[in-house]
Amino acid sequence: MNQPSFEEVLKNFQPAIKKQLVMLRIYKDHDEFYQVGCLALWDAYRNFNPEKGNFSTYAISYIRGRMMVALRKESKYSERHSFTGDELLETVPTNNETVPLESELLEGYLDGLSEREKTWVIESINKQKKTAEIASHYNVSTPTVRSWKKGALKKLRNHATSRSGA
Repeated sequence: MNQPSFEEVLKNFQPAIKKQLVMLRIYKDHDEFYQVGCLALWDAYRNFNPEKGNFSTYAISYIRGRMMVALRKESKYSERHSFTGDELLETVPTNNETVPLESELLEGYLDGLSEREKTWVIESINKQKKTAEIASHYNVSTPTVRSWKKGALKKLRNHATSRSGA
């Protein structure tokens, strides 16, 4: 008896492959698992022994088995490579962890500033405080803090232009 070509077998088994996708409830990565089914059909086609039984039974069990193995592999992979809520929070730096780095970066720019101007830079930029909060904390008026800001910004601009022009 003449064996049909693989193209004919694939054409005849496409509905069976799609049915296995539905039965295994595979909706995500549908095309990838369809490809797994086609490759399983190819292996079943090559390895089938006609003396041992019916090809369709053999092929369907082969396809289903391969899809289940692929599902398990994907499940293990996603389990190992996904963050839980707690793990994700551990990887995101808190505001307190970034303050030392920001302070180190600012130190080079703070050299030419007065103590009050340094206070404004640290409080407003590092600690994200508003002018009124700084004024309240240091028991000064809001216009006073604004004058610290004005002086600090002027000196910082001059420092930045002198560095870029050098």
